[in-house]
Amino acid sequence: MRKFGFLSVFVLTFLIYSATGFAYYEESQPPSMQILLSMSVGGAKNGDMTDMVKDDAKYFELDLGSSGYNKFSDIKTTKANLPVGFDLDFRYFFDNIGVGFQIGYYLDKAEAKVTASDNTSSLANTTATSTMELWVVPYVGTVFYRLAFSPNSFMLFGGGLGYYKGKITYDLEYTGGIAASDSGTYKQSKIGYHILAEYDYAFDIGFTLFAGLKAKYVQFDKFKGGGETLENWDDSKLEAGLTGISFYFGLGFSF
Repeated sequence: MRKFGFLSVFVLTFLIYSATGFAYYEESQPPSMQILLSMSVGGAKNGDMTDMVKDDAKYFELDLGSSGYNKFSDIKTTKANLPVGFDLDFRYFFDNIGVGFQIGYYLDKAEAKVTASDNTSSLANTTATSTMELWVVPYVGTVFYRLAFSPNSFMLFGGGLGYYKGKITYDLEYTGGIAASDSGTYKQSKIGYHILAEYDYAFDIGFTLFAGLKAKYVQFDKFKGGGETLENWDDSKLEAGLTGISFYFGLGFSF
């Protein structure tokens, strides 16, 4: 967490310093209200999720291997390191200072798949597929500082806190020679924080395009479901979240 804090301060300081190279447009009157929809990509490396599904596939190999089945396809793994999400923003500005509220929906997914290909048994062509999905709903508040270049063009710098509701869904399914499945849902809510730098261009008709970088610290470490805490194969608590730097872009209206 300390390393992330230092990185966040560095990124924001660099962006503010770079932006001051532009001439500030003192007589501009940028819009005072914004309603925006954005898409966000990137940000987190949820290694515990990836390791969990891979370990499920390896256990499938060991379990059947102990019974004499030793022909398997390579484990195909999708890593949980690229959360994708959407956000809806409501912002209001008092001259160059603004406040905003944001609600969104994010998904990160890990999957591993392996197939037993021993044609001499009834278990031939059995495929084990392990999937883990992280769903996050953020409720975020942000304070902005606006640096205007013209009535239509400006940079935003901001930071704030949020309440993040996290949910992990877990599914293990065997298909083919074996027909079986296991699943579970685990939840946890956390407080997180963020900083951002954004460029906006508001057309005269009110239509707005924007893009930016956001650094977040959002880390879950005690997902619970059915009276149990979600754990890794080594019995440590599974951790996952949205911690990292992401790129976002979108459109909306400014008034």
